Amino acid sequence: MPTILTPSLIFVLAIFLSPPAAAGDIATATTTTTGAAGDAVRTYLVVVCRATGPKENGEKLREWHASLLASVLNTSTGTVLEEARTPEGGQLVYSYQHVVSGFAARLTVREVDALRKLKWCVDAIPDVNYRLQTTYTPTLLGLSTPTTGMWAAARNMGEGVIVGVLDNGIDPRHASYGDEGMPPPPAKWKGRCEFGGAPCNKKLIGGRSLTAWEHGTHTSSTAVGAFVGDVQVLGTNVGTASGMAPRAHLAFYEVCFEDTCPSTKQLAAIEQGAFMDNVDVISISASDDTAKPFYQDLTAVGSFSAVTSGVFVSSSAGNQGPDYGTVTNCAPWVLTVAASTMTRRVVSTVSLGNGMVIQGEVNQRYTDVKPAPLIYVHGVFENGSLSAVDVRGKVVFCDLSESTTLRGEKVRAAGGVGIIFFNDASGGRVTMFGGNVSIAAARVSQADGEKIMSYINSTANPTAGLHFAGVTLDPSYQPAVAIYSSRGPCNMSNLGVIKPDITGPGTSIIAAVPDAGGGGNGSAPTPTRTFGLMDGTSMAAPHLSGIAAVLKRARPGWSPSAIKSAMMTTADVTHPDGTPITDEITGKPAGHLLMGSGIVNPTKALDPGLLYDLSGMDYIPYICGLGYNDTFVNEIIAQPLQNVSCATVSKIEGKDLNYPSFLVTLTAAAPVVEVRRTVTNVGEAVSAYTAEVVAPPSVAVEVVPPRLEFGSVNQKMDFRVRFRRVGAAANGTVEGSLRWVSGKYSVRSPIVVLDGTQNLV
Repeated sequence: MPTILTPSLIFVLAIFLSPPAAAGDIATATTTTTGAAGDAVRTYLVVVCRATGPKENGEKLREWHASLLASVLNTSTGTVLEEARTPEGGQLVYSYQHVVSGFAARLTVREVDALRKLKWCVDAIPDVNYRLQTTYTPTLLGLSTPTTGMWAAARNMGEGVIVGVLDNGIDPRHASYGDEGMPPPPAKWKGRCEFGGAPCNKKLIGGRSLTAWEHGTHTSSTAVGAFVGDVQVLGTNVGTASGMAPRAHLAFYEVCFEDTCPSTKQLAAIEQGAFMDNVDVISISASDDTAKPFYQDLTAVGSFSAVTSGVFVSSSAGNQGPDYGTVTNCAPWVLTVAASTMTRRVVSTVSLGNGMVIQGEVNQRYTDVKPAPLIYVHGVFENGSLSAVDVRGKVVFCDLSESTTLRGEKVRAAGGVGIIFFNDASGGRVTMFGGNVSIAAARVSQADGEKIMSYINSTANPTAGLHFAGVTLDPSYQPAVAIYSSRGPCNMSNLGVIKPDITGPGTSIIAAVPDAGGGGNGSAPTPTRTFGLMDGTSMAAPHLSGIAAVLKRARPGWSPSAIKSAMMTTADVTHPDGTPITDEITGKPAGHLLMGSGIVNPTKALDPGLLYDLSGMDYIPYICGLGYNDTFVNEIIAQPLQNVSCATVSKIEGKDLNYPSFLVTLTAAAPVVEVRRTVTNVGEAVSAYTAEVVAPPSVAVEVVPPRLEFGSVNQKMDFRVRFRRVGAAANGTVEGSLRWVSGKYSVRSPIVVLDGTQNLV
């Protein structure tokens, strides 16, 4: 049986960072060390005013950056460059050519203070560490239906499209990266192959990775993995595995060590992939712990440059749910992906002495437990509550107030034969299992936990057996927004858009992982065939990245914003049987601050009818409206556009960005708000669309005009939406929707109305 790697939902790990390589290389940047004089040394993004610098990129720009740094360090340009090329690395870490005007350097606080006083320095932004946050999902999402699925309708599986994945390492010899039937990479590909001696091929065409990690292998195969048959997981044959775009090419960039991803390194990888190697899609399954202004968020900085150049960027929403206001990767130019459960479960069956059978979940195989005494143990095991009872030969029933790993180990050490965890109200219906337990185990819902408790209280000798039922597909277990998936709104004022944007499968995702020995990089004589289960928005984002690759191939004229719009306005808010998408915890309908526009429907996204499109220049009035000055806009955010002047553009508020969703705030002082939008007809040439509004409670919504009549494809039409408070706000947030309906098309945009009480920074 293959070794199955099932990491916990959110890693809590120490930071281990390798020395940096030469500036410009994508290598690990040291975030914090100690200087000779005792000062703390950190990596900073030093943003410079380029007006007095060289007009061309390349070596001249890098030498200029080195000369600027040398002037602060009282050394020579040659010394800075020479030290940067050593294995230990110098103080110059990266020199950026496209995504931002500046360089990354390791500096003391005193050096940064001196640097900030110089005229050429716009700012010095401290490096931060991002955290890393499937194979039935092609069928689940309707890609692989023979005649009606996305692959059939699009007549492609991503051929000729290059997907760049930024993550923590890959097993390049895995069977998911086999290139049978693949075309050669397109001529535009300029990247190199740096996988520690392992060869590239027509699937894995290049990039860099020196370590075979589970996370990066898993996310890459989710996006573009080739077809692999007879996949075994936890002793169960789960069929054929593939990614969302199984014929797309993969370029991989190792930017993380375990789950820690320095932001300056990620920025360098975006520049490498988008501007030097010429990828088409970038997939990022990492995020900051908190939302930051865009000029301090290096994913936002780099992705703006990439999107402006035509590269689609998909990112994870974060794993800080179920609290509201926790979503990250909030920039409107990236697609921010929430995570859902799916019909796949790893079932652990609980058989009670009264004949009742309850299905829980577990994340690893175990030896079945025949009916044994069942005992409820409450209290904190770490404080000795378990030692007060005799659990030898018994199954322990307990809550989740401590980690499953800790409780399971203590029960095993005390002689117990099994453990059943039950939820309180905060877990509700969730049964997803986290942690590693060394004995037979099951997690059950709050309702099932109450049934087990009632049984224990009803008899003097309760018993329970545990049976590992394996990986199953249960159609009655319909996808819901996962408990861990970060919720909106973004903790940023004036953002003006709903985040997350959309939802993809993120729980119990089966995809490639390295073998027990660490996999490839030249060590494996034959392709690795190990697959494993993982959970998180990290798993959801690459689903959307692969779908974007298929869309990009099918609709080459669409911009990244057009592809995003197509996905969002066709997303599902109900299941095929008409029941609503729900919150995994409560089972109640999920709001748009949980799921964005809904669960992605790839086939519908091919033919959305109308698009809400945005070019790079269209974002400038929005960025200027956030209050950034010309220097920040030119040198940090809008680097590829050059010479942007906020004084000469008509600034807009976030609510007026031409986005496929509506987020407005109504207060007593401002009870009426109007927003503007423009749609592009990509459906039938001669067509008419009628506005259908589901108004949020206590809010009146008026669409002007209420009917849009088109006479040609690609024709654009403007409309306005007026929101007016007509009653007291309900719980601070109310939701609704606007649909433009025409024959077969239903173009849906979510509406969220806030009341101004949110504490946004």
